[in-house]
Amino acid sequence: MNTITLNNAAHVAEHTATECVEKTLFPDGRVLPVVYRASADGIDVADWYGHNRARIDSDLLEYGAILFRGFAVACEDDFEKFAKASLSELATYTEGATPRKELKKGVYTSTEFPADQEIALHNELSYVPRPPRKLAFCCLVSPKTGGQTQIADVRNVYRRLDPELIAEFQKRGGWMLRRNYGDQFGPTIYKAFGTDNLDEIRLYCERTGIRIEVRSENSITTEQVRPTAHPHPITGEPIWFNHVAFWHPSSLCPSVRAVLDQIYSREEYPYCTYYGDGSDIPEDTVAALRAAYAAEEIAFDWQKGDILFVDNWRVAHGRKPFTGDRRIIVSMG
Repeated sequence: MNTITLNNAAHVAEHTATECVEKTLFPDGRVLPVVYRASADGIDVADWYGHNRARIDSDLLEYGAILFRGFAVACEDDFEKFAKASLSELATYTEGATPRKELKKGVYTSTEFPADQEIALHNELSYVPRPPRKLAFCCLVSPKTGGQTQIADVRNVYRRLDPELIAEFQKRGGWMLRRNYGDQFGPTIYKAFGTDNLDEIRLYCERTGIRIEVRSENSITTEQVRPTAHPHPITGEPIWFNHVAFWHPSSLCPSVRAVLDQIYSREEYPYCTYYGDGSDIPEDTVAALRAAYAAEEIAFDWQKGDILFVDNWRVAHGRKPFTGDRRIIVSMG
């Protein structure tokens, strides 16, 4: 890695060992993520963050992702302490779409998905009214091979897209997510919304612009329309911030899609994306979106104790297939 001089504030407690932390870049010249590497044992990452908060938050805004490496991070408690220090409010996984367990309040397993499958790049909960501003991932067990959390700057994804493609989404009212609950694909609606009270779910949907159709307690459809492009909440820069490609049928691996097409019509798919007016999105449009993400993708190998701190609005993330054990936990804020 190439070392950058780290000019920290003078008033730092001795035990934070500021002089033993380098700010570095990866040697290939990429600027995502920037790396804070501890070169001495026993440096508490939460304490160090607390004493350097302004600089780190400034770097997060500049770079979009920060990797903390070599700090004293060995267990869930160490990560929870960092999450509470760095995320002003630990978010709950309301409207969640993938299986994960809550280990502590606001600390979850990463998506529990077959190891041989890739999880495509996406911005967490892009379809909810208040998506998390920041994410923190922590590696407690690194995989034998693969398993990288790939990332991509969605400002650059936006810049790569044909302006006519972007305009077509705007013309058609953005994008729509349709979810069908009840066929054991994905979580139940009660798991996704964090309550077994259907009236509470109806009220949430009413407040957040979600159309809900209840055919029975276990057969429910929701539809929500959201913009595809947004201004970044702090910088105002245009970003491509949605799950359009992620849940479009053309993004499924062919064998899975073939099975689902035998079972369901397009309207019955567990998850499906459309233009905001409800019309189908052409597959070549979605292919162009996937190509733009792929062109911006960056991946690095996890090391035990790593923490990846991400601006969720600016940086998409995913997961590569892996072998061996892999234990990554996450908090949202």
